[in-house]
Amino acid sequence: MVLTVKLVLLLACSLTTAATAATYPLTINHFSGETTLRKPPARTVALGPHALDLLLSLGVQPVGYGEAAQLSVNNYGSPIRQIRYLGSRVKGTPVNVGDRFKPNLEVVASLKPDLIVGENYASDSYTALNKIAPTVLLHGIHSGDWQKNIVTLAQALNREGQAKAVIARHARILAGARTAIPAQLRGKKALVVWNAGGASRNLYTILGPKDWTGGFFENLGFKLELPARRDTTLTDGYAQISSEALSSLNPDAVFVIASSKNTVAQAARDWKANALAQTLRASRQGHVYFLDVQLFSRIRGPIAEELMVQELLRQLR
Repeated sequence: MVLTVKLVLLLACSLTTAATAATYPLTINHFSGETTLRKPPARTVALGPHALDLLLSLGVQPVGYGEAAQLSVNNYGSPIRQIRYLGSRVKGTPVNVGDRFKPNLEVVASLKPDLIVGENYASDSYTALNKIAPTVLLHGIHSGDWQKNIVTLAQALNREGQAKAVIARHARILAGARTAIPAQLRGKKALVVWNAGGASRNLYTILGPKDWTGGFFENLGFKLELPARRDTTLTDGYAQISSEALSSLNPDAVFVIASSKNTVAQAARDWKANALAQTLRASRQGHVYFLDVQLFSRIRGPIAEELMVQELLRQLR
């Protein structure tokens, strides 16, 4: 579902009906249930880049941070270098708490947090985390999720005014981006895929409108190119196809996101070496673009979307 500027602004405006100051104890409803905060949170742990993006957007600096295990990051003493894309906005030195899905509980406890924020991926750790501090787990993989999640966090943190401003600013950024896309691609058909490289270099996962990344491109005015025979998994935002099936599509532009441990450079080399991929109109016209999964899939928040807009416009020009 496309989030138009009008709808996003309506969501932002709905926050104005909230009280100017939260009253604690405060119970927050979230993906894994209900969490009660006894006092305004002052020490927050962010489990993953999605949570970090939302917290930073609300002006909150975390004392702990957990990242995707596959990035093999062992020390967050220098966040500007080691927390990709978000590090320059981190002013402190958040302690590494390990894998965002299964964080080190002893390290988390040692930080004495009064709020832990993560995603539903950490559900197996929810009970243990909730014993350490009030824990809020969010579902952030679908289009429009971060706008809902930032409202939930704003209630917990008594920062509803900041959430309203973030949502309104994001609507303006998207509106400007839609008009800044070059005329030859504006409103055209776009194929958005993940590609993991290696043994899977000839397999592509198509991202549909329900997926957060697919929805992002749709919100920019692109018409998503989807397979004629809808795989049932596309109802959740995804469908996997082979190179042979890929060549039957006819997008005006292709956006290849180097997923898993693939790199942008390797994804570009694999695409150029794929004879079937080269038959696509987008390939022949030079409208294939290669993107990093960390920015275009893992963070999924307002800061990431602003950086994504900047990167896309840089490449499209």
